[in-house]
Amino acid sequence: MSSSLYISDLHLQASEPALTELAFELFNKAECDTLYILGDLFEYWIGDDNADKTAIEISNKLKAVNTRGTEIIIMHGNRDFLLGEDYVTTFNGKLVREDSMELTIAGKQTLLMHGDTLCSDDTQYQFYRRMVRNHNWQKDFLAKSISEREATARMIRNTSKVQGGRAHDNQIADINENTLFEAINNTKVSRVIHGHTHRPFFHTHKHNNTDCERLVLGDWKKDHAVVAVSDDNNCELVKWDGSGFKPIE
Repeated sequence: MSSSLYISDLHLQASEPALTELAFELFNKAECDTLYILGDLFEYWIGDDNADKTAIEISNKLKAVNTRGTEIIIMHGNRDFLLGEDYVTTFNGKLVREDSMELTIAGKQTLLMHGDTLCSDDTQYQFYRRMVRNHNWQKDFLAKSISEREATARMIRNTSKVQGGRAHDNQIADINENTLFEAINNTKVSRVIHGHTHRPFFHTHKHNNTDCERLVLGDWKKDHAVVAVSDDNNCELVKWDGSGFKPIE
């Protein structure tokens, strides 16, 4: 029986060692055939040539996961969209450059995505997203010195914190259901798994007289994280607390 683990929004960084420790406990103990990291493994990423000590330690842990026989598939989030092949290959991972991927999970066609593209009501973020995902913008940014990139990243993060608070206060950082239905129509899936919104929950949406599941992964806290697990028969949200997977209360 095959099994998979789905995580997102870890936002790992040197200044938050408790998050890294919680992630390392998961990497050490989790046994699965495939680990899907659905974006924002890191709080920010300004280029593979700037991997710090924490990033190297994370790579070593993930490589050990892969050595145990687990395939690692990772996609970009809104914070680490500059993550590249040079870093991902250090742990033998597969980098998904598309916004989503479709596969069969526990008998249902399922769409995996970071989730930011579903938040179409947040027009300011969507404008920013189009800009930074542009190939020419990324090429110009990565050509700058590390100090210049760090300064730009700080400015972007500070702006993001202000706009993020505004977005969450106004509920515009959650998904737009019509945008979700458009994604379902384009792919004919009956389940969507995503992160980004930091609103972990199991939703059921009625669309075209059929039900579509939506599993929202959580952003990581110092003592727990809401993740998803699946085998051949089931797919569900669970809480990881450093010692094991627990039911969502």
